[in-house]
Amino acid sequence: MGDSRHEFGGDWTEVKLEAISAYSKFFTGAIGGIFDLWYVDPFAGTGERTAKEQAGGLFDQQPLSTIERQYPGSAARALALKPPFDHLRFGDAKRRHAKALQALVALHPTRDASVIPGDANHFIQKMFSEPPWTAPDRGAVRSRALVFLDPYGMEVKWRTLEVLAASKKADVWFLANLKAAVQQLSHKHGMLTEEKRAALCEYFGTPHWEERFYELHKDESDLFGNPTNSSRRQATKQEVALFHKECLGTIFCYVSNPLPLAVGSIDDYFLLYCLSNNSTPAARNLIHKGADWVIRRYKQASHHRSALRGGGQ
Repeated sequence: MGDSRHEFGGDWTEVKLEAISAYSKFFTGAIGGIFDLWYVDPFAGTGERTAKEQAGGLFDQQPLSTIERQYPGSAARALALKPPFDHLRFGDAKRRHAKALQALVALHPTRDASVIPGDANHFIQKMFSEPPWTAPDRGAVRSRALVFLDPYGMEVKWRTLEVLAASKKADVWFLANLKAAVQQLSHKHGMLTEEKRAALCEYFGTPHWEERFYELHKDESDLFGNPTNSSRRQATKQEVALFHKECLGTIFCYVSNPLPLAVGSIDDYFLLYCLSNNSTPAARNLIHKGADWVIRRYKQASHHRSALRGGGQ
């Protein structure tokens, strides 16, 4: 694909993609033929990723060198899945990435697959605000979607999650960037900027994080006699993650335990959740069964790979 190389991630990326692929196979195997199945990936990148790796060395009896290897990304894996999805929709905000995705889709002319370039939040909000996602199930064709929200940072808007929850027809795998959220939470309350507040309100879907994480009281004055707030953040990283999960639970009736993904020495840099607002208890039980199996399996893989690499990225 020429200059479409997309370099990012590390071992944690492979764990994440393998987990999504495993759930995708569970999803199509469990309800394929019963429902019209969609795979929706608005942060698909180029469809594949390029990784630089060390080769050679003492055990290989070869000079140590750095090589580039190509790995299938989420889009390539979804297109190759068996049993297959009936429809696939990919997107990315970067024009170069969208062009590479279109080239990838062109390799599968028999599949109903297309690329919707542009902002991922607009993509999802528009798509899931229209039929069949807003209409009750009727007749022989009933649609269900597996949506993979894999943002680079904290780009996912709360409204996007609300629209997906309102459809009640989507299993959503959402990569939450815990590291980025904690970085926005200044240790000193007075250091919170309006930009940080806005980002955190989008992340949690509520302004109540401020009172949850800080003791809000004005107990000191500056040199001019103006009251100041000397509060420091009380919440630990684990408490921040728990609050975020509680917030997700206000719009989704099912929120899985997260799959923590280690980056470097940080064991829970990212948290990968499965979310669903399916109104049928039997369906929710099935989703829980599949998600729980995937998370338990790949949680072990994540820790194992991190240990082998010595915590390296």
